[in-house]
Amino acid sequence: MISSSGRNHLRFDFTRADPGLPHAGFSGAEPDGTWVDGDYAEVTLPLAKLAGRYLLVQVEVLAFVIDDVLPAQTVHVMLNGGEIDDWTLTQNTFRIRALVFDRAELPPGDSLTLGFAVPDCKSPAELHLNNDTRRLGLKIRAIGIEGMAERPGRDWPVHQAGRRMVGSEACKTWDERLLSGFWGRYITGPAVLDIGFRGYEGRAQPIVDGAIGIDLDYPGYDGRTLPFADNSQDAVFSSHCLEHIPAYINALQDWHRVTRIGGHLIVAVPSAQLYERRRRPPSVFNDDHQRFYTPSSLLAEFEAALPPNSYRVRFLEENDRDYKYDIGLNDHPHGCFEIVIVVQKIKIPSWKLID
Repeated sequence: MISSSGRNHLRFDFTRADPGLPHAGFSGAEPDGTWVDGDYAEVTLPLAKLAGRYLLVQVEVLAFVIDDVLPAQTVHVMLNGGEIDDWTLTQNTFRIRALVFDRAELPPGDSLTLGFAVPDCKSPAELHLNNDTRRLGLKIRAIGIEGMAERPGRDWPVHQAGRRMVGSEACKTWDERLLSGFWGRYITGPAVLDIGFRGYEGRAQPIVDGAIGIDLDYPGYDGRTLPFADNSQDAVFSSHCLEHIPAYINALQDWHRVTRIGGHLIVAVPSAQLYERRRRPPSVFNDDHQRFYTPSSLLAEFEAALPPNSYRVRFLEENDRDYKYDIGLNDHPHGCFEIVIVVQKIKIPSWKLID
């Protein structure tokens, strides 16, 4: 996550009318950030209070994109008027992008000006969406700056943040899970399956580099038995897929079968209380949802599917990041609305539970 304000950290919040630094080219602040209004905006970042030769700048951004109408935004990132990076943003979900500066290569002074040129910006009015005439391309939620003694190496997770285009639900917290070490803790080897990775998005990538994306059209997959050997995978990941599978017992058993001893199953499903907001099917928002989930009912499915002492639960979370609790029951939920469980496969001990 973007660093909190502290001894060698500064954080500027663009959900506030005054983010605390000089800026130009933006519209007014909204509850989740501030849009660049037009094809260029800039902010001036103070450096005097930051120690260290290197500066790590993390920008939390969202793009104004609309499926095939406006599929991507190109952002030319400028430093004191010169271009230093290009971003291609294809998802209207906040992602983190990182920039690293060597202070020895910066002009003298206690500040730097960071600019964003957005040539593909459009107004909702000209796209016939509504009457908003602002020319939108990029929304910023926060900018964080950290002083560092050493340059972050290219293998640091921060350089990967915002650059992997995973599915629409997984992408909402992918960067934070990367920077917190979540993926490193639970994906501990190169053999990874991402079940149902494409979802409703044809452009989605599997969850990490080298992972194999599995959908019903995967060669050799009959929809029930994965074409992989027992104990062959370091991790099996599935986001917002299990709720679509009628034979969930079979699915969990097969995902467990291909996972090696010590490997993990990472499963996310929509929360009945956050997404469905009703106790039982049918779903108002997706009529293919076979079951509604609470943390206990998701855990119960694992208990029903897998032998005792063949797994351990390592993580269980209701993820409501950026969730808006004040929207109406008939409006589609906003933000994260999922339950995430991580189960580690273990070697079954020689003893058995006593009845």
